[in-house]
Amino acid sequence: MSREDELLEKLDECESATAFLQVSNQIINLKLKALLPRVFVQDDLVKEYAVDPLLKDDGPLVTTDVMSKLMFAMGKISLETYADIGLYDQVLEYAASQPESVEFVDDVIYDFINNQAILSSQQDSFYLESINQLKFSSFESFSQMRYESLIKTVLKLSCEMLLERIEEEINQ
Repeated sequence: MSREDELLEKLDECESATAFLQVSNQIINLKLKALLPRVFVQDDLVKEYAVDPLLKDDGPLVTTDVMSKLMFAMGKISLETYADIGLYDQVLEYAASQPESVEFVDDVIYDFINNQAILSSQQDSFYLESINQLKFSSFESFSQMRYESLIKTVLKLSCEMLLERIEEEINQ
């Protein structure tokens, strides 16, 4: 089982949105790091002397922000994908700065989901509609637990869909 698969499974165990964001950002970083060499010239000499040093743990291309900017600047990922990667990074930064863990039912997570381009496409907008129905219901017919469970499910799906989109765009 790959490190990415292990972390995807770990998403189900996250007790808070803060923990979820930490793990999902690690997964996105791993995906970008794995795919980044494909955007450069495919030559062994170039890889050994130019690409590998850039991707070392102390190299300049270790952060998600820098890798995604480079991929976007090289035309390898779309603006929507770049924005979603940045959104994950920004919400994690916000959550990490809070004195208490951000919970799945917090409004910032609802806004995070609503602002993701990956979930606003026609085919995937039913996730947002389902969340809106639960969020704005009186919770008499739906429990808070169901809402939280739906939020977790949609967050995991959005992360998986983003990873798939990154890979599709890089491999084009």
